[in-house]
Amino acid sequence: MIPVEFAVSATGRTAPIAAVGPEDASLPMLAPTYWRMFVCPACRAASLALVAEEEAMDGDVRFLRWVPDKPPLKEYPGSVPKPIAAVAREAHSSLWMDNIQAAVLMARTTVEATAKAKGVTSGHLVAKIDALYSQNLIYEHVRDAAHEVRFAGNDAAHGDLVDDPISREEAESIVELMDMLLEGVFIAPAKTAAQAAARQARDSAKANASSNGAALTTNP
Repeated sequence: MIPVEFAVSATGRTAPIAAVGPEDASLPMLAPTYWRMFVCPACRAASLALVAEEEAMDGDVRFLRWVPDKPPLKEYPGSVPKPIAAVAREAHSSLWMDNIQAAVLMARTTVEATAKAKGVTSGHLVAKIDALYSQNLIYEHVRDAAHEVRFAGNDAAHGDLVDDPISREEAESIVELMDMLLEGVFIAPAKTAAQAAARQARDSAKANASSNGAALTTNP
């Protein structure tokens, strides 16, 4: 996080920040506390931080509290099984907190959990994804999206991203592809089924109304 260039707000309070000196490191130094605004250099989201800062300590700062203290919660419809939605939300939360590898790993976990939820439990993840496609549970482009998540997740799991880390932009794309799989497997079919049920209910209501009207006509 980087500070935003405008005024800070002093609280009038103090908080321990550092030892007074090497001769007695057990005694904390009390520094004035301020509310400062910071902005994430990646997503540009703003946050407030309560900090204890003393200029005499060469800019030593202690962060006491962040607002918001938790990332925004990604919402999924009820058609996504709760355990899978929880893992997918963790991917989004990790990304929001700039924990890139964790986000990618959670995205891969979501893909595998999705396959298992559809009864595809044997073989490595590559086989599971292909089985989802061969069973007509996902379209070709969704299959390819799932494989891209798998590739990135494998790199993260095997430590291949340590020397060549994935960028935040690429991680954002991986999480979006994860959501594409959830949309194809759970969300879109549920929406389609709900729409079909609503249409059938309307047709049934029309048929009943027509039948009742005909009965009244023939039996005045």
